[in-house]
Amino acid sequence: MKKKIIVGLDFDGVVAYSPLRILRLPVALAKRHLLGIRETHFWVPKTPLEKKLWSLAFSTSVFPGRGTALLRQLANEGIIEAHLVTARFSFMQNNLNQWLHRRGMHNVFSGIILNTRDEQPHLFKERIINAKRFDYFIEDNLDIVRYLTGRTKTNVFWIYNILDHATSYPYKFPYLEKALRAIVRSG
Repeated sequence: MKKKIIVGLDFDGVVAYSPLRILRLPVALAKRHLLGIRETHFWVPKTPLEKKLWSLAFSTSVFPGRGTALLRQLANEGIIEAHLVTARFSFMQNNLNQWLHRRGMHNVFSGIILNTRDEQPHLFKERIINAKRFDYFIEDNLDIVRYLTGRTKTNVFWIYNILDHATSYPYKFPYLEKALRAIVRSG
């Protein structure tokens, strides 16, 4: 019997489609060239107004990503063991749970790990990936993908967006379904 493939998945941009994903490249370029921020660093909302605006921005993750039906099938058939690892901050936990329950996705995952300590997203994901020892991790944020590469033994798969499509990376896919099919083929 084949061993289950253990897969960690990001939420926004991977399991849930967000049209705001295309803003990653312009935001990264502005941080680098206008603000002079070179290292990976993310803004963490602190005030009630900042948290409200952040929640509003992430409310665009309305639709299941292309490939969630395959994710459900692979998990139900025992081919993969899926773990949701989202860097969403603690104040967004209810929103995440509602999204998963509304779409019947809550029981697809063997584990749902939320950034309840409001850590920097890349550091949170590095810590969880190294602790859980996933075979694969699927992420849509290129800055996080680049940060994780070489810092973990896990194969990091990248879900790119239209503005990032020309960026070279060995494990890049346009959407979740293609990444999952590649994992099953190689697993």
